[in-house]
Amino acid sequence: MKTIARLSIVVAALAMSLSASAIDIKFKKDKTVVDDITYTLNAKKQSAVIVRGEQPYVGDVVIPEKITVDSVTFYIEEIASGAFKECPGVTSIVIPDCITKIGSSAFLGCSSLTEITIPSRIQELAADMFENCASLTTVNFSGSVKKLGDDVFKGCKSLVDFEVPSGVTEIPGEAFMGCSELRNITLPSGIKKIGSNAFEGCTSLEYINIPTGVSNIGSDAFSGCSSLKEFRFPAGVSTISSNMFKNCTELTMVEISNAIRKIEHDAFFGCAVLDSINLTNSITSLGSSVFEGCATLKRVKIPNGLTEVPTDAFKNCSSLEEVTFSNALKKINSGAFENCASLTQLTLPVSLKEIGNDAFEGCNNITDIYINSSIPIKISGGSFAKATMKEAIVHVKKGATTNYNLDKQWKKFLNIIEWK
Repeated sequence: MKTIARLSIVVAALAMSLSASAIDIKFKKDKTVVDDITYTLNAKKQSAVIVRGEQPYVGDVVIPEKITVDSVTFYIEEIASGAFKECPGVTSIVIPDCITKIGSSAFLGCSSLTEITIPSRIQELAADMFENCASLTTVNFSGSVKKLGDDVFKGCKSLVDFEVPSGVTEIPGEAFMGCSELRNITLPSGIKKIGSNAFEGCTSLEYINIPTGVSNIGSDAFSGCSSLKEFRFPAGVSTISSNMFKNCTELTMVEISNAIRKIEHDAFFGCAVLDSINLTNSITSLGSSVFEGCATLKRVKIPNGLTEVPTDAFKNCSSLEEVTFSNALKKINSGAFENCASLTQLTLPVSLKEIGNDAFEGCNNITDIYINSSIPIKISGGSFAKATMKEAIVHVKKGATTNYNLDKQWKKFLNIIEWK
């Protein structure tokens, strides 16, 4: 009896062991290769995910809706992150509608891929999905895509025309960065935000219509768009972000709405053919080098709400002929108008307290400076060019000539006379 009891216990234990083993096999994920495509399998769900193979994929890839492994049918649901990453030999990919998700960097570096159709059930194009697909010219959408990830089309140098799906509300950071052949981009009316560097380096882009609902455009959004000719801000944007139009060398016209409160540093740096800009009185802040290198800019009116002209703000604006200062201005910072060689006359407001070093260095053609303050404005030895101190006439208010002739720096000007 004891022998039979022991045998019963052993058999029961063995049965439990086999059952546990069967459960492990049933629920674990296996990897398999079918028709040169690598999958991970989920036996419980009878689903499969396409993953990166041991060797890069090549040629024309056709993804099936299902595969059969050991007489079991598995339905293809997903393309994993990086599945086709750095597969320059892939020339085309057919994706069935059964695919519900495509991971980040899925096709990154597929440099021979020319056209792709996004399945109808895909709602998001993940980050880096088509980055550096240098031959990609056509992306077909079913209309269900609602979100784009960062860098999604970065470096797609062959994209010429692109219509963003109607459900998308944001162009993320670096989305089209380096798309050097992109000439036409259509943004849907529901767009609210354009991320930083979104179109940086799109050197063929001449014009873009920004929908009225956009309220935020990030830094460097159009930096290096060397063919961009004009731009209009919608009423909802209150800040022109840093480097937004940096080195847009063909930009001639920018329409600024009364909603703009702030223009950050280097926003228009190097916009060499921008010949006019209307700085509305709603603007209360300008960043450093904001218009530096705008070589054809001729006239500037400093907004009434601005108390300082920032460092290097109009440096190297060699065609600048006229500057109108507001009565709220207190300080002109260093280098603000350095090398503005076309300036011939300055009228400084009574509110002005200080002019920084090199503020008007290189402005060698200034002939007249009109000063409204009886108390000498604080300057340094390098605030003005030596030629200006020798040749320009400083016009001061009646009774203020003594104050200026006794000032340590102003007395270096050879011609100080009463103005009124």
